[in-house]
Amino acid sequence: MNTILKTMIAAGIAVSFSLNALAADIAPADAPYVQEHIQRLERMKDMTPEQRAQERKAMREEVRKLTPEQRAEHRKAMRAYWEKRPSEERRAYREERRKEWESMTPEQRAERRREMHERFEEMSPEERREMREKMKEHWRNMPSEGREARRKEMHERFEKMSPEEREEFRRDMGRRGIMPPCVDCPTGKPGYME
Repeated sequence: MNTILKTMIAAGIAVSFSLNALAADIAPADAPYVQEHIQRLERMKDMTPEQRAQERKAMREEVRKLTPEQRAEHRKAMRAYWEKRPSEERRAYREERRKEWESMTPEQRAERRREMHERFEEMSPEERREMREKMKEHWRNMPSEGREARRKEMHERFEKMSPEEREEFRRDMGRRGIMPPCVDCPTGKPGYME
């Protein structure tokens, strides 16, 4: 009888370790905060731009209150969710964000940029390095047609800017550092980065 009891206890312990390992392997996209975030985004579709801005601000404040470990876990879960989305859906989402950005006043954009810079400054050096690497990798992996289209778009935006906006843009780019070199365009073409 003691052998059976000992075997049952050992099996119970082994199962509990297995369940913990299994729980750790569950797709983070199924995490409740991912589902909550998705539901919030759905609700925001019916809001006015001002209400959406307030909701996004509240969401950013909630994220700021999390510990760095919690933020990393959330980012990992959201990245897994994002990677599972079809490319058309991701493209539509980016386009929607771009339109939202373009509809903002210069003051709202400046405030948003300030918040992004603050968030970047609050990151640990390792997180900043990872962020820079991801952006450089994104740029390198972009097909040459995509890079060319992006350069053209940026050139057109720059042409439409007022002299004050251009100066601010130049100052901001200088503060951020240099983008990866443009490997497939000759000097002097629109969007060439030195």
